[in-house]
Amino acid sequence: MGKIDEIRDRIDKIDEKLLELFNRRADLAIKIGKEKSKRNESNHFHVPHREREIFERMKRLNTGPLPAHSIESIFREIFSATLALEKPLRIAYLGPETTFSHQAAIKAFGHSSAFEPAASIESIFSMVERGHVDYGIVPIENSTEGVVNLTLDCFVDSNLYISDEVLLGINLYLLSKTGNLDDIKEIYSHPQPFAQCRSWLNRHAAGIDQIPTSSTAVAAEVASKHKHAAAIAGKLAAEFYDLKIIAEKIEDRAQNTTRFLVIGKEPAKKAKRNKTSVMFSIQDEAGSLLKILQVFGRNEINLTKIQSRPLRNRSWEYLFFVDFEGHIDDPGIDKVIKTVSKRCMYFRVLGSYPWNG
Repeated sequence: MGKIDEIRDRIDKIDEKLLELFNRRADLAIKIGKEKSKRNESNHFHVPHREREIFERMKRLNTGPLPAHSIESIFREIFSATLALEKPLRIAYLGPETTFSHQAAIKAFGHSSAFEPAASIESIFSMVERGHVDYGIVPIENSTEGVVNLTLDCFVDSNLYISDEVLLGINLYLLSKTGNLDDIKEIYSHPQPFAQCRSWLNRHAAGIDQIPTSSTAVAAEVASKHKHAAAIAGKLAAEFYDLKIIAEKIEDRAQNTTRFLVIGKEPAKKAKRNKTSVMFSIQDEAGSLLKILQVFGRNEINLTKIQSRPLRNRSWEYLFFVDFEGHIDDPGIDKVIKTVSKRCMYFRVLGSYPWNG
């Protein structure tokens, strides 16, 4: 037996042992599910904070050569497959298939979950509220183009909680049937990718019409049916719709990242590191926002984001969306929230959830 054959034989034996261990782990998970059923906890089969604890523990124990993100991806699929033995999680995302929302949903929940495409962000909120799905995943901000205002608007009218966040690196491609830019008369995409590729488009496609669509996947589908149409979408869309790449990674910033929020009916339990998101409106008077922010500052709470948004149907009044480090169950955070909420016209805790910052 040659050296390579010998190494492959050792790999085969490890694979066999892994298979045995995976199934033993699944058996134990099923037993936990049965115990929860006895305690009438069957609706709580998914425990995100427990998953986060396992991720962090495995990363600490990891000595390589696999990087930390690979370890998390491996265990994410183990969790997903195990949960599917009890009840596959149903996840709503901004569809159709291959959108970045779809990719973020897979990253958050693994391939064994049941994914339900939605036509709009509003529909995702509605599907979760009505119990048609267990969770929804919605975009909240992009590192190039900033906040997604529609998502903020939906939180105003919803009682759902943020239970987790997902950061997804976004690479954008110009795709078409022929792969030739000279054939293109129209470019289709969602407004956000158009904005994220503004400089490239101005340099290379200034005379070509830009037509907005509801998603990058819809844009790719249109391009797959028309010779003179192109789409700005992800690489997965090129494979799914059999399109050729005209230009790759055309986003204006190399570190182009979109942050997605996982939304559900129940608040997340405390993890090792947490982030809290709140939304509030205040009186339109001098120094009112400063007074609110000073409360956080005096209590040494680290604000990670503050975003203003005009209130719908109320001219010159604003809603503020704030992220800060910590969990609402922390004594210091609870004290600050009670103080701040008394000074606001409207105040709502959107959720405390695991933070990877």
